[in-house]
Amino acid sequence: MEITNEVVTFMKPRWPWAGLEAPGAKVSLLLLLALLAVNGAAVTGLLTARDAAREVALEDLRLQTLAQARSLEASLATLRGDLIFLTQAPPLGQGLEAFESPDPAVRRWSRRDVEGALLLFLETHGALERLVVRDTAGQAQIAAGRRGGAPVLLRVETLAAAATSLHESWWPLGGTLTDQGRLEVGLDPQRLLAAAAPEFRGELRLEAGASANSGVVAAPVTDALWSPPVAWRLQIPLDRAALPPTFEVLAKRYRRTVALNLAIIASSLPLGALAFRQIRRAARLQVENEGQAKLRALEQQVRHSERLASLGRLAAGLAHEINNPLGGMSNYLTLLEEDLRAGRTDEALGLAERVREGLERIAKVTRGVLDFALPAGAPGEARRSRREVELGGIVAGVFELVAADPACRGVELVRSGSAVPLRVAGDPTTLGQLFFNLVLNACQAQPGGGRVEVDLGLTDSGLVRVTVADRGTGLAPEVAPRLFEPFVSTRGSTGLGLAVCWGIVGELGGNLYAANRPGGGAVFTVELPRYEEVGS
Repeated sequence: MEITNEVVTFMKPRWPWAGLEAPGAKVSLLLLLALLAVNGAAVTGLLTARDAAREVALEDLRLQTLAQARSLEASLATLRGDLIFLTQAPPLGQGLEAFESPDPAVRRWSRRDVEGALLLFLETHGALERLVVRDTAGQAQIAAGRRGGAPVLLRVETLAAAATSLHESWWPLGGTLTDQGRLEVGLDPQRLLAAAAPEFRGELRLEAGASANSGVVAAPVTDALWSPPVAWRLQIPLDRAALPPTFEVLAKRYRRTVALNLAIIASSLPLGALAFRQIRRAARLQVENEGQAKLRALEQQVRHSERLASLGRLAAGLAHEINNPLGGMSNYLTLLEEDLRAGRTDEALGLAERVREGLERIAKVTRGVLDFALPAGAPGEARRSRREVELGGIVAGVFELVAADPACRGVELVRSGSAVPLRVAGDPTTLGQLFFNLVLNACQAQPGGGRVEVDLGLTDSGLVRVTVADRGTGLAPEVAPRLFEPFVSTRGSTGLGLAVCWGIVGELGGNLYAANRPGGGAVFTVELPRYEEVGS
């Protein structure tokens, strides 16, 4: 038995994976086999995915060509509608009857109207090469074309035949139910294509019915409503040997990865795992970079939208500020007309001076908005000049201007407070806008008549305080928190008056508050630094 055991032991085969019975060795072998299988599948996938990528790229090219063909058809439809409008609207829609008028002035002005219409149409439609108006006998009456790219009138007696590269069409004047002549149109298809699909890199063929060969990707361009009908073809040469650039870059990168993995498998599995971790990290970074790029693009779009919104608010505010003095000027002009008819010259001169003040205020408002649009600290910046302003005179002028407004008739204007002049550093125009808006709002809050009280004084901290109180319905709870935001209104107005007031007070370094009065109505409080504290 011992000899047999020794023989059996001696004859036991020694396999290459002998000694791998330990759990860690088996796991390493499984990882090695899995790594080989994954890389083998990757290599096989690279070899088999090439044809699939070609077919995907070809289908994508077909879809792009078809989309560009539809875009060109849409441009043709738009141009067709414009031509129909041109031929049916005056002066072309009236036909050529005016050209046969016995009055030479009528004939001359009618011709000038038609010439102007043709030149304007060529100016706004860059794809048109020429327009020729022909009478019922086919004789050219007026022709317009291009010279150096600019629309010009052409002499009909020297009118040459249209180039073969143009698509000629004919449109009846005044519609298809009357025979008043026709408009001959020379369309440059290449220019129309450049405007409709600027990214297109193929060619536009004008031969109707020609079939595309296997070396191109083509899409038809048709419009049966043109006369003669449009039957074109867009085509792009096809290079089947070329792969999409993104796929080629990905294939090269992955082939390098596979080669690296195959090289390090024989040395150590940890090195292979490290390589895979680096690959995953690189892929993750690439995805993060793409996400950051998209995020930056979205942020840029948001900033652009904010700029457009700011421009809209600025334009609306300018219109609101100009509308106020215009209303006062209209009232003054009505009174001025009454004084002139009654022979009251002195009163009329005073009202004319008020109209002049309104015009100067509009000019100052416009200059102020332009100054406000300048960036802070810009070289040569023309900001508003601040100087010593006495608020009593400002309030008195506002009372005179508001008293002429129909919304303030029946409203008693009362001024109270300190008799000592209260001076602040600011601009009389902007301060007038501030208190005009507040007093006018107080009057409008009392449509059936009432009382507006303006009180001037000083706060305990030495600030100049001006309160404007009314006896209206007061501030609604749902509107009070957003009272100074743009476009917030309870009367159906633009909702910009208080927003403008808030901006003026903030620019002068003051505060603006709003609250309800205990006895009913609302009170607005303006606090501004005194002139002595600001300095000259």
